[in-house]
Amino acid sequence: MTTAEIPAAASRRPPRWWTLLGKDRTAAVAAALLGLVLVTAVFGPLLLGDAAVRQDLRASLLAPSFDHGVTGLLGTDVLGRSVLARLVEAAGTTLSIAVPAVLCSLLLGSAVGMWAGFHGGRRENVAMRVADVILSFPSLLLAVVVLYVFAPSAANIVLIIALARIPVYLRTARAEAAELKSRLFVDAARTFGTGSGPTIYRHVLPIAMPTLLTVAATDFCFVMLTESSLSFLGIGIQPPEVSWGLMVAQGRQYLQTAWWIAVLPGLAIVVTTVSATVLAAWVRLATDPAQRWRLTLPRAKEDRSARGSKSGGNPSRATTSALGNAGGQRIAAESDVADSAPGTSAGRTAEHGTADGGPQAALAVEDLTVDLRTPHATVRAVDHVGFSVHKGRTLALLGESGCGKSMTAQAIVGLLDPVARVAGGSVRIAGTDVLRLDAAARRKLAGPTLSIVFQDALTALNPVQPVGRQLAEPFRIHRGLSRREAREKAVELMEVVGIPEPRARARSYPHQFSGGMRQRLLIAMAVALEPDVLLADEPTTALDVTVQAQIMRLLRDLQVRHDMALVLITHDLAVVAEHADDVAIMYAGTVVETGPVAEVFAHPRHPYTKGLLDSVPEHAEKGGPLPAVPGSPPELGAIPAGCAFQARCPMTRDRCTEQRPVLTAIGDSRAAACHFTEELTHA
Repeated sequence: MTTAEIPAAASRRPPRWWTLLGKDRTAAVAAALLGLVLVTAVFGPLLLGDAAVRQDLRASLLAPSFDHGVTGLLGTDVLGRSVLARLVEAAGTTLSIAVPAVLCSLLLGSAVGMWAGFHGGRRENVAMRVADVILSFPSLLLAVVVLYVFAPSAANIVLIIALARIPVYLRTARAEAAELKSRLFVDAARTFGTGSGPTIYRHVLPIAMPTLLTVAATDFCFVMLTESSLSFLGIGIQPPEVSWGLMVAQGRQYLQTAWWIAVLPGLAIVVTTVSATVLAAWVRLATDPAQRWRLTLPRAKEDRSARGSKSGGNPSRATTSALGNAGGQRIAAESDVADSAPGTSAGRTAEHGTADGGPQAALAVEDLTVDLRTPHATVRAVDHVGFSVHKGRTLALLGESGCGKSMTAQAIVGLLDPVARVAGGSVRIAGTDVLRLDAAARRKLAGPTLSIVFQDALTALNPVQPVGRQLAEPFRIHRGLSRREAREKAVELMEVVGIPEPRARARSYPHQFSGGMRQRLLIAMAVALEPDVLLADEPTTALDVTVQAQIMRLLRDLQVRHDMALVLITHDLAVVAEHADDVAIMYAGTVVETGPVAEVFAHPRHPYTKGLLDSVPEHAEKGGPLPAVPGSPPELGAIPAGCAFQARCPMTRDRCTEQRPVLTAIGDSRAAACHFTEELTHA
């Protein structure tokens, strides 16, 4: 289960921008300030008339006071002109330069950059060389030279600043277009005969737009400061026109006697630029469909109260338990089923050792619960999950996509998205609850004690660093080895995992390896410090069958070599049957069956497990439809009361809709969460 799946499922329709803005108080305040500046610049001069230029030497250098009327509220300058009126007039002048300059450079630079990046070749080279020539001149120095030659005016300032800023957008747009043109969805558009112009407009521009708008919002600050600097130097806006920069320049000699003349326009510049910077970060999220949902999340205070009302007052979650031996699982006794309230989930925990006082488990997960904030509610992504695994043994977490396997692994290693949080339970490694450790203590465990292999090796490896440097990094962080010593260790690791010519290939980059070799490198990095516990999150995804077998054999060999406990996360029944010792079946964020792999696969005790096993193509009749579990897992925000599997279960009865089954011991090594386990047992 990834955090992106929940908001995608929970969102009914795209929220309006004002709704998103209202969720972020800081951005809302910044937008309000910028809106106030805009309204003031447009309508202020109409209300104040000629107060900005009207002189009254008898009212020279009056301090800010309510006694001087509205126009004298912020004091007067040396000529008796209202500082408030001049601030309002200057706002219009400043914005009339900053906004057109940014829009011109954004539109022209983005258009040329996308065109050049998409087509490449000579067009790209010419555009980039022109941009390099412009960038070789500092923009402020270029403006000073040009305005010194030509008469300083608002139009000239707009033109020169826009010209100086075009390369910023050109290079950004070119980089986005050059990266996106190789994507498969762009190739798909081309197969339909779409021209380059429509392809850029429909497929490249919407993806590049969040980045370009963010650059524009930040560039707005730069343009404002550039205009203020030019006016301060005397080659920008010329009297009788007025800008904030010119006001600062005119008031600097009166800082000791009339501070308000220079400080107030300077403060206006600071407030406007900071507000634009804050709003730029909000624009980046609001214009990106993949990230926009984060802005719709409830505020932290609201979320805490929601969690309290959801979890508090539900004592039936913690129930009396009896110990079973399926991977160290403590199983709720049959009597607890009758005690549990309808629609609740009984606690599932794991003991630290075996029932007969055997060795301590390398990893013991007890009642692990993870809550996830979505735009509409806080949902439970992992619900009281418990299991344990000893050194030298392999436990498989098996289930469909979206059942909580990856979320469980992320919670164990501390890599949860900020919208997710561990709401309860413990994760003990060699007896130490890592969830109670601070960040520094957890970093010390990451690598030597606990490690993880991610499912996508291409994105998990840094594309701009040689693989040898990446493999050497754990040794330098945890063992303090020199760069040369760490590199030697990296070469040894590459040899161990079967990379040919390791010393030479250590200088290669991830994209220069095949998928199987990249996965070997990722495994080498994970086992570099010989961890006690290794989590492998679907390590054979998207690999050929022969490569899958090689990767699994490598994991097994390394497990034996380092005596590791291995948690294998997968939805591949064949991988589980061949390589795991025990299995925990997950559905809708909870464990529904556990036990030794051979026993569970031979005699499933839960309808979901039986449905998964029956879905193997080998079980289908020749010429008949392939068997499958009907329907799909429920959304986490809409899990029904009672059994979560009821809508897909062929054995559903009234009791299933009223009472949630708890994980119950079946013999010494099995457990299942079903009201009618006995029927499957004797089937």
